[in-house]
Amino acid sequence: MPKQINLIQTLRGLAIVLVVLYHCSFIFHGGFIGVDVFFVISGYLITRSILMSLKEGQQGLELILSFYSRRILRLFPALSATIFVTALLSIFVFSPYGETSQILKSALAGLLFFANGRFFLLNDYTSLTTDPFRHLWSLGVEEQFYLVFPLLVALAIGLARKSRLRKVLLICSLLTIVLSFALSLSLSYGVRLLPLPERFAFYSPLTRAWQIGAGVLIAMSSENLMVAKVRTRLLALGAVIGLGLIVVSGIYLDQYTNYPGLVGGLPVVGAALIIVAALKSDRLGAMKFGILNHLGDMSYSLYLIHWPLLVLLQRAFSDTTVVALVSIPLSYILARLQYLWIEKPLLSSRIRVET
Repeated sequence: MPKQINLIQTLRGLAIVLVVLYHCSFIFHGGFIGVDVFFVISGYLITRSILMSLKEGQQGLELILSFYSRRILRLFPALSATIFVTALLSIFVFSPYGETSQILKSALAGLLFFANGRFFLLNDYTSLTTDPFRHLWSLGVEEQFYLVFPLLVALAIGLARKSRLRKVLLICSLLTIVLSFALSLSLSYGVRLLPLPERFAFYSPLTRAWQIGAGVLIAMSSENLMVAKVRTRLLALGAVIGLGLIVVSGIYLDQYTNYPGLVGGLPVVGAALIIVAALKSDRLGAMKFGILNHLGDMSYSLYLIHWPLLVLLQRAFSDTTVVALVSIPLSYILARLQYLWIEKPLLSSRIRVET
């Protein structure tokens, strides 16, 4: 594992802490920005994986099939296990007259990576407090983005000369970021370019592509970053500023913020600064921060499990602070088991999957 992954795993751990505490209504009223941090990390790691495949000589159909097979192996086993158990328990906890039917529809949408589309049609994110699958909207955004991304890379390979490929991809990434950010900004503040503009801005991969694209851009320009000379102290300062942007966003933003909007850039820039610091400095990249690094390793399972568990406990016992407190360690235990029994065996297999 490259040294810079240590700091990135710590960043991932911070992101999942923000999300979990936000859902439990503790401290971070804007903890939903943890998802934006995940988007940046994902964009970087996925693009790095594709670039590695290109160096190994993969292209065209081989590149596309290899990418999709890795994504399925990475995401689907843990996702399907979580959805199956949650849907089964929901039958006993929720009313069979309407509620269970709607939850099962959300389960199917989540399994097909279309939860964001379903919830766009139903309601805004903060109103879906009794749906145990509402958090799967972000997986829908990611996978819809990655449904198109490798196809564009394959197309660029076919059209561009090998010597110019990285430059073409870099230009396309910049253009995507600019257009996506402009659309996101307009819709977040209610400009009626489309129906339900604020909701579209929140749920759509078109308006979130700039956040994933920030990570893509870092990976695409990694060779230039490695050549550029930057002092470790300056990189460390950038990482501290990045951490500050993420934490401040998590504390001071809330459900009434027009989001993503302009403030959506704060956690994105923060995450980008930390990733660049990890990429440029082996010393910084190799740093581990105890529990955050540990949580980063199992962040996918923890993300999948914590919200449905919280919803089921609140429905079965009552929506109280005690229930929320109990859900945190219980989420950790269940996520740890899922990570060890389902995720880790696949991550340790010979088939390379994106982490």
